[in-house]
Amino acid sequence: MAHVDEVLTIWGKICGPGLDEAGRALSQMTGLDFTMEDKAVNEVAWGDVLKRFTQQDDTEYYVVHLGATGLLTARIMLIFSPENGQRLVSTMMGEDTGLPLDEVGLSALAEMGNVVGTAFLNVFANIFGTVFEPTVPEVKQGSGIDVFPLFSNQQRVLITEAIFRVTGETLTGEILIVPERLQQGR
Repeated sequence: MAHVDEVLTIWGKICGPGLDEAGRALSQMTGLDFTMEDKAVNEVAWGDVLKRFTQQDDTEYYVVHLGATGLLTARIMLIFSPENGQRLVSTMMGEDTGLPLDEVGLSALAEMGNVVGTAFLNVFANIFGTVFEPTVPEVKQGSGIDVFPLFSNQQRVLITEAIFRVTGETLTGEILIVPERLQQGR
Protein backbone atom coordinates (compact mmCIF):
# COMPACT_ATOMS: atom_id res chain seq x y z
CA MET A 1 0.00 0.00 0.00
CA ALA A 2 1.29 3.43 -0.90
CA HIS A 3 2.00 5.93 1.88
CA VAL A 4 0.67 9.52 1.65
CA ASP A 5 4.23 10.84 1.03
CA GLU A 6 4.66 8.37 -1.85
CA VAL A 7 1.32 9.45 -3.26
CA LEU A 8 2.41 13.10 -3.17
CA THR A 9 5.65 12.19 -4.95
CA ILE A 10 3.76 10.28 -7.65
CA TRP A 11 1.18 13.05 -7.96
CA GLY A 12 4.00 15.57 -8.40
CA LYS A 13 5.39 13.49 -11.26
CA ILE A 14 2.04 13.30 -13.05
CA CYS A 15 1.29 17.03 -12.91
CA GLY A 16 2.53 17.49 -16.48
CA PRO A 17 0.44 14.63 -17.92
CA GLY A 18 -2.50 15.66 -15.71
CA LEU A 19 -2.41 19.21 -17.06
CA ASP A 20 -2.06 17.92 -20.63
CA GLU A 21 -5.16 15.79 -20.10
CA ALA A 22 -6.99 18.72 -18.48
CA GLY A 23 -6.18 20.95 -21.47
CA ARG A 24 -7.54 18.32 -23.89
CA ALA A 25 -10.69 17.88 -21.81
CA LEU A 26 -11.28 21.64 -21.58
CA SER A 27 -10.79 21.93 -25.34
CA GLN A 28 -13.41 19.23 -25.91
CA MET A 29 -15.83 20.80 -23.44
CA THR A 30 -15.55 24.37 -24.75
CA GLY A 31 -14.51 23.94 -28.39
CA LEU A 32 -11.64 26.35 -27.63
CA ASP A 33 -7.92 25.66 -27.96
CA PHE A 34 -6.88 25.08 -24.32
CA THR A 35 -3.39 24.10 -23.21
CA MET A 36 -2.12 23.87 -19.67
CA GLU A 37 1.34 23.45 -18.23
CA ASP A 38 3.00 23.54 -14.87
CA LYS A 39 5.33 26.41 -14.07
CA ALA A 40 6.41 24.88 -10.76
CA VAL A 41 5.38 21.90 -8.62
CA ASN A 42 6.27 21.93 -4.93
CA GLU A 43 5.43 19.92 -1.85
CA VAL A 44 4.88 22.24 1.11
CA ALA A 45 3.21 22.37 4.52
CA TRP A 46 -0.41 23.54 4.64
CA GLY A 47 0.61 26.29 7.09
CA ASP A 48 2.94 27.74 4.43
CA VAL A 49 0.11 27.70 1.88
CA LEU A 50 -2.15 29.58 4.28
CA LYS A 51 0.56 32.16 5.00
CA ARG A 52 1.01 32.77 1.29
CA PHE A 53 -2.68 33.22 0.55
CA THR A 54 -3.70 35.01 3.75
CA GLN A 55 -0.85 37.53 4.18
CA GLN A 56 -3.10 40.37 3.13
CA ASP A 57 -6.62 40.25 4.52
CA ASP A 58 -8.12 42.14 1.60
CA THR A 59 -6.74 39.93 -1.19
CA GLU A 60 -9.63 37.95 -2.64
CA TYR A 61 -9.56 34.63 -4.49
CA TYR A 62 -11.88 32.29 -6.30
CA VAL A 63 -11.24 28.78 -5.00
CA VAL A 64 -12.83 25.76 -6.68
CA HIS A 65 -13.03 22.84 -4.22
CA LEU A 66 -13.33 19.28 -5.48
CA GLY A 67 -13.09 16.14 -3.38
CA ALA A 68 -11.72 12.80 -4.50
CA THR A 69 -12.43 9.38 -3.07
CA GLY A 70 -10.83 6.05 -3.92
CA LEU A 71 -7.46 4.66 -2.89
CA LEU A 72 -6.81 8.18 -1.64
CA THR A 73 -9.25 10.64 -0.13
CA ALA A 74 -8.10 14.09 -1.12
CA ARG A 75 -9.15 17.67 -1.68
CA ILE A 76 -8.27 19.34 -4.98
CA MET A 77 -8.42 23.13 -5.08
CA LEU A 78 -7.96 25.50 -8.00
CA ILE A 79 -7.11 29.03 -6.89
CA PHE A 80 -7.52 32.10 -9.09
CA SER A 81 -7.17 35.80 -8.51
CA PRO A 82 -10.44 37.60 -9.36
CA GLU A 83 -8.85 38.99 -12.54
CA ASN A 84 -7.63 35.60 -13.78
CA GLY A 85 -10.94 33.95 -12.83
CA GLN A 86 -12.83 36.65 -14.72
CA ARG A 87 -10.61 36.40 -17.79
CA LEU A 88 -10.91 32.60 -17.83
CA VAL A 89 -14.70 32.68 -17.54
CA SER A 90 -14.99 35.49 -20.12
CA THR A 91 -12.88 33.51 -22.59
CA MET A 92 -14.81 30.30 -21.97
CA MET A 93 -18.18 32.02 -22.37
CA GLY A 94 -17.14 34.19 -25.33
CA GLU A 95 -18.31 37.39 -23.68
CA ASP A 96 -17.05 39.83 -21.07
CA THR A 97 -18.11 39.12 -17.52
CA GLY A 98 -17.90 41.51 -14.62
CA LEU A 99 -16.58 41.17 -11.11
CA PRO A 100 -17.66 39.73 -8.87
CA LEU A 101 -18.64 36.77 -11.00
CA ASP A 102 -22.37 36.17 -11.14
CA GLU A 103 -24.06 32.79 -10.72
CA VAL A 104 -23.42 31.83 -14.35
CA GLY A 105 -19.74 32.79 -14.07
CA LEU A 106 -19.35 30.84 -10.82
CA SER A 107 -21.01 27.83 -12.46
CA ALA A 108 -18.58 28.05 -15.41
CA LEU A 109 -15.63 28.24 -13.01
CA ALA A 110 -16.97 25.22 -11.07
CA GLU A 111 -17.32 23.20 -14.28
CA MET A 112 -13.81 24.14 -15.33
CA GLY A 113 -12.57 22.96 -11.91
CA ASN A 114 -14.53 19.74 -12.32
CA VAL A 115 -12.91 19.05 -15.71
CA VAL A 116 -9.38 19.83 -14.48
CA GLY A 117 -9.77 17.82 -11.27
CA THR A 118 -11.31 14.84 -13.06
CA ALA A 119 -8.51 14.87 -15.65
CA PHE A 120 -5.94 14.65 -12.85
CA LEU A 121 -7.91 11.85 -11.18
CA ASN A 122 -8.09 9.89 -14.45
CA VAL A 123 -4.32 10.03 -14.92
CA PHE A 124 -3.81 9.09 -11.27
CA ALA A 125 -6.33 6.23 -11.53
CA ASN A 126 -4.51 4.81 -14.57
CA ILE A 127 -1.23 4.71 -12.63
CA PHE A 128 -2.75 2.95 -9.61
CA GLY A 129 -5.23 0.84 -11.59
CA THR A 130 -8.11 1.96 -9.42
CA VAL A 131 -11.13 4.22 -9.73
CA PHE A 132 -11.24 7.68 -8.18
CA GLU A 133 -14.57 9.47 -7.85
CA PRO A 134 -14.77 13.27 -7.80
CA THR A 135 -17.30 15.13 -5.69
CA VAL A 136 -19.46 17.98 -6.95
CA PRO A 137 -17.29 21.11 -7.22
CA GLU A 138 -17.95 24.12 -5.03
CA VAL A 139 -16.64 27.64 -5.66
CA LYS A 140 -15.81 29.89 -2.73
CA GLN A 141 -15.07 33.55 -3.19
CA GLY A 142 -13.44 35.72 -0.58
CA SER A 143 -10.30 36.58 1.26
CA GLY A 144 -8.12 34.93 3.82
CA ILE A 145 -9.01 31.81 5.65
CA ASP A 146 -12.70 32.02 4.61
CA VAL A 147 -12.03 30.28 1.28
CA PHE A 148 -9.71 27.54 2.57
CA PRO A 149 -10.54 24.42 4.62
CA LEU A 150 -8.99 23.65 7.98
CA PHE A 151 -6.08 21.23 7.94
CA SER A 152 -3.16 20.76 10.29
CA ASN A 153 -0.43 23.32 9.58
CA GLN A 154 1.99 20.38 9.14
CA GLN A 155 -0.22 18.60 6.58
CA ARG A 156 1.86 18.07 3.40
CA VAL A 157 0.24 19.36 0.23
CA LEU A 158 1.23 19.61 -3.40
CA ILE A 159 0.97 23.02 -5.04
CA THR A 160 1.24 23.41 -8.80
CA GLU A 161 1.56 26.83 -10.36
CA ALA A 162 -0.38 26.28 -13.57
CA ILE A 163 -0.42 28.26 -16.78
CA PHE A 164 -3.69 28.21 -18.73
CA ARG A 165 -3.50 29.20 -22.39
CA VAL A 166 -6.69 29.65 -24.36
CA THR A 167 -7.41 31.65 -27.53
CA GLY A 168 -4.60 34.16 -27.06
CA GLU A 169 -5.08 34.52 -23.30
CA THR A 170 -2.43 33.37 -20.85
CA LEU A 171 -3.68 33.01 -17.29
CA THR A 172 -2.22 31.64 -14.11
CA GLY A 173 -3.71 29.79 -11.19
CA GLU A 174 -2.65 27.34 -8.54
CA ILE A 175 -3.77 23.75 -8.14
CA LEU A 176 -3.53 22.30 -4.63
CA ILE A 177 -3.73 18.59 -3.87
CA VAL A 178 -4.33 17.79 -0.19
CA PRO A 179 -4.32 14.05 0.57
CA GLU A 180 -6.50 13.45 3.58
CA ARG A 181 -6.04 9.71 4.06
CA LEU A 182 -5.51 6.43 2.29
CA GLN A 183 -8.37 3.97 2.17
CA GLN A 184 -7.65 0.68 3.91
CA GLY A 185 -8.03 -2.70 2.22
CA ARG A 186 -7.54 -1.60 -1.37
